[in-house]
Amino acid sequence: MFGKNKGINPVLYSAFLALLMLSLFRVAILIYCNEEAANNNILYVLTQGVRVDLATIAPLYGIIGILLLIFNIVIIRRKRLPRFFIKTIKILLGLSFAFLVLNEVATFSFIDEYGVRPNYIYVEYLEYPKEVFSTILKGHTLSFIASIILTALAYYIAYRFASFLFRGYRKYDSLFTSLSVFTIIIIVSPLLVRSTLGHRPFNPSMIAYSESILANSIPLNSTYSAVFALTHKDEKITKSVIYDLASYDEIKNALDIFSPSRIVDSSDPKCMFNAYINPINKTKKKNVIIVLEESFGANFVEALGGLPLAPNFERIAKDAWFFKNMYATGHRSIRGIEAVTAGFPPSPMLSIVKSQKTAKNVATLLNIYKSFGYKTSFIYGGESHFDNMRNYFLGNGAELIIDERDYKNPSFVGSWGVSDEDLFNRAHEEFEKEYKANNNFFSVVFTSSFHDPFDIPKGIVELPKDKNLDKNQEARFKAVMYADYALGKFIDKVRTSDYYKDTIILVIADHESQVRANNSPFPLYEFRIPAMIIGKNVESREDMRLASQIDMTPTLLSLSGIKGSFPFVGEDLNYDIDKQYVAMQYNEIFALRDKENAVILAPQKDAIFVKTIDDKENLEITKPDLELLKLGVGIVNLGPYLYQNSQVDINCIKKLK
Repeated sequence: MFGKNKGINPVLYSAFLALLMLSLFRVAILIYCNEEAANNNILYVLTQGVRVDLATIAPLYGIIGILLLIFNIVIIRRKRLPRFFIKTIKILLGLSFAFLVLNEVATFSFIDEYGVRPNYIYVEYLEYPKEVFSTILKGHTLSFIASIILTALAYYIAYRFASFLFRGYRKYDSLFTSLSVFTIIIIVSPLLVRSTLGHRPFNPSMIAYSESILANSIPLNSTYSAVFALTHKDEKITKSVIYDLASYDEIKNALDIFSPSRIVDSSDPKCMFNAYINPINKTKKKNVIIVLEESFGANFVEALGGLPLAPNFERIAKDAWFFKNMYATGHRSIRGIEAVTAGFPPSPMLSIVKSQKTAKNVATLLNIYKSFGYKTSFIYGGESHFDNMRNYFLGNGAELIIDERDYKNPSFVGSWGVSDEDLFNRAHEEFEKEYKANNNFFSVVFTSSFHDPFDIPKGIVELPKDKNLDKNQEARFKAVMYADYALGKFIDKVRTSDYYKDTIILVIADHESQVRANNSPFPLYEFRIPAMIIGKNVESREDMRLASQIDMTPTLLSLSGIKGSFPFVGEDLNYDIDKQYVAMQYNEIFALRDKENAVILAPQKDAIFVKTIDDKENLEITKPDLELLKLGVGIVNLGPYLYQNSQVDINCIKKLK
């Protein structure tokens, strides 16, 4: 097989080795995820996997092959290539193979955390090396060591294999042969990458075969999956990245059904999606604090059907406005931030926290409260540059940013910054200072202790011993208990402060801790999060209505006494309305649910309709609902329309007396 070691053969044989390796890893992932992930389509998964692997290998090894042929062509008068040239090719073959292996090895941990193969999240956070490597080293030490060893071993194997192939290597005998093979590679490699002769080039949706998000990702390889997601994350909003394109009238009609209680302000054609806020509080304006709890999902709150790991939250909720059917718009922090601070709906586009067009002058809560004379701040325990938060908040109304650099002698510093106790103590100091200066204030306080790798102070919390908790999740469970402990201390301190009587506090999660679809088309119930509003004059009650993070913006404005017209699409829950719908986004998949049903939309795929009548993980497929489909299509287009037409601009803030 390896007898004719001349021309392009060493690269071809090395590419075959890579192809075999990727197929073996695919089999291992099928076994790891159990046979249900393949939905009894193992042969389809493996054959389509080869198609994806060829599309991945073609550019990687094609470039090396072209380089080798260039060496063949340039060194015309010698039958053998200089050692330096051969050494370069062998190193490139070793690095290429090791790179593919590294991404496959990382797949298992990524699936555990996110429920799919590596996607844009896998590469997006590499711009924050401190947080990423600290998380890996402290929270996934064994996986990290195993990855390093296996990657190094992969490089060694590929390099040694290439060395074997180059023994007695001879270049092509004629220039014509070299040029011919060169031309073939130039033609064939792009065809393999395109992987189809159809109008559109290959994309992952073409080989989707299941209602399971995880199953649909298995035929891919992780290098292809991550690179495809990264290169398409800033793509123009078209039918390829959104379920369907809707007109202005279709979007407007959908919004009227989605939020029927909004009193629309149509006085300004540049702000056609504005709605009036008629405040429930018509007396003294209130200070507002938003405590955004990192990863604090309903799965940890016993009152929401979760584990008994948040006793302080539940204690406080008894004397608060407790939302028992609150849903996050997404499964990442930047989605929670845009929803809670700007009322921005879930969408297939890049989060406005990271978008260039919304880097400043967005009608956020910070800009609105600032326009009413409030002192505004963003208080965080880590590095505020992460996820572009610093730019977003500074450009959109935050007069003060406090992050890890601004804490003097913190009691504890972990991978993601100072402890939640240090965070809350510093926040409390700022609020007391502003109140004593007779300033109204608005602040977003973002916690970070409950974040992988779950660095928390030792000896403060202990897991309940009588609840039969999963010992493999001990670090995660202790971290959420610590986050709950710190929150309890803070709220107790606030309730004894002078500013409490003039302040309302929203405590809400940014997203659930681990959102994974498993074998369902959408992880619907893993978007449920705890939320409550606390205040001296806030009526304590359990609110069973469907609610979303985007409903919090008009609700807070109304409750704090702000009157005006603003570009928010959520409902003011202070009023007795029958809230019907919530919208959610998981990667590129969108879901709209009402009290009993949901429609699930993904690019270039048919809509899926499911029942949501009970809180079970497995969703029951039901008959199509065309009205729900039309509504879902309108709402999934809403975010891109607002963004592209500047309907969330600061100029859409209309103050009323």
